[in-house]
Amino acid sequence: MSDLCLVTMMLAGAALTGPNNPVTGQYMEDRSSRVYGCPCEWSSEYVSYGREAVLAWKIESGEYEGESLVGLRLAAVLASDFTLSAAASPRRSTVFVDAGASAMQRDAGVAWLRSQYGDVLGRIVGVHESPIEFNVDVGSATLRVGDVLDVKMRRANFATDTLPWASLLYDPLTKLKSYTLGTTLNTQYSGPDLQMRWTRQEAAITGYYGTFSLKRPTP
Repeated sequence: MSDLCLVTMMLAGAALTGPNNPVTGQYMEDRSSRVYGCPCEWSSEYVSYGREAVLAWKIESGEYEGESLVGLRLAAVLASDFTLSAAASPRRSTVFVDAGASAMQRDAGVAWLRSQYGDVLGRIVGVHESPIEFNVDVGSATLRVGDVLDVKMRRANFATDTLPWASLLYDPLTKLKSYTLGTTLNTQYSGPDLQMRWTRQEAAITGYYGTFSLKRPTP
């Protein structure tokens, strides 16, 4: 094999594993207020609801600081003094990282979250290792974090899940490559750090699931 071929192969390998390649995967977001609804629902929820959210990531490709993130699952629960849609509202969060991952991968995943979603997560008050089950398909998304968090969501059906004159009220909290509006069937959270319990069993269009693709910011 010629030296030119070897150099070409080395460059191609570097391009595939380089730091500027995107981290990609599946994403889920559930909020304590409707993200798609009618004006009357928005006005009734804006002040008292929408202060909490659940976010989850399942990474399918990419690395951070030289550590592969492939297969890593992460979740976060957010709480805010006011609705999360108010940019100035102080936020705090607790983060869960898959206990099945290696220590190095867990540390890299949390560092990646901080670097990419620091503004979204606000002040991280706790990081916990826990078994995480996170599955997404065309019609549904489900998340379970140990015995502290359980979310079930299906694809929104606008004919039955909302009123005819409803519209999109809020965009996702994070930048997504693509997403589907989701009707949440059940949300239950009772965990550490945030001193709150969150239970919702009313079927409503309160979230999204989809895909993300994020490149590391260029220095």
